Amino acid sequence: MAGRLVTLMTCLMAGLLLSACSPSEVDQRKAFIAFLQTDVLPKQGARMPQPNAEKLKPFGDYAGHYAVITRFHERMNNSVANPMQEAMAKGMPRSIEEVVTRKADIAAVRAGFVKMKEALDQAAAAADAERAALKQPDDLASVYGATYDKLVTQPVATFREIFPPTDEAFGAVLAMAELIEANRPAIKLSGSQIEISNAALRSKVQVAMTAMAAKQRSMVEAQQKLRRLVYGS
Repeated sequence: MAGRLVTLMTCLMAGLLLSACSPSEVDQRKAFIAFLQTDVLPKQGARMPQPNAEKLKPFGDYAGHYAVITRFHERMNNSVANPMQEAMAKGMPRSIEEVVTRKADIAAVRAGFVKMKEALDQAAAAADAERAALKQPDDLASVYGATYDKLVTQPVATFREIFPPTDEAFGAVLAMAELIEANRPAIKLSGSQIEISNAALRSKVQVAMTAMAAKQRSMVEAQQKLRRLVYGS
């Protein structure tokens, strides 16, 4: 009996020592809140700090709450932000001649934006579902909500604003290409120059060019808004 009692007391003491050495849930929560308030929320833009394993360790299970936002950014960058940057770099024609010669390429880029929007919607839905499953005390829920808004909700809303003007801009380019193709014998192209002898056709082409320029300006304005959100300036 005495031997069993000694063993029981030893186990209890070991448990108490282990408990004393391990950070409590309150300490972990405080550390996570402090990180969000000092390393995330005050920073300009929507770029995410990437703490290493040592930095995440004091957060305990709350590190998984930050991972919800990290996973969203990984999905958004891989499926939306990076493909969009590549599409913009090669998508828009640099001359009237390219409007015609690159018509198929421009149409493919335009179709790619539809897939990007779908990918963004899926990434946002996944993040929202993961967040809804989190259990957070009120003090953390408030700070985490502000962080989620800054790093997930606002970027999603701003990206979504880009898609309509971008689609319209590429659509205007394709409309111009179709107009030129339909009247090719009456139109002479040379780089950025276009010559049309028929007055009625020239007026129609001018209207299409004006519309194309206006749509491109709207697209650029939406891109600039996104850039300000991401970089804070």
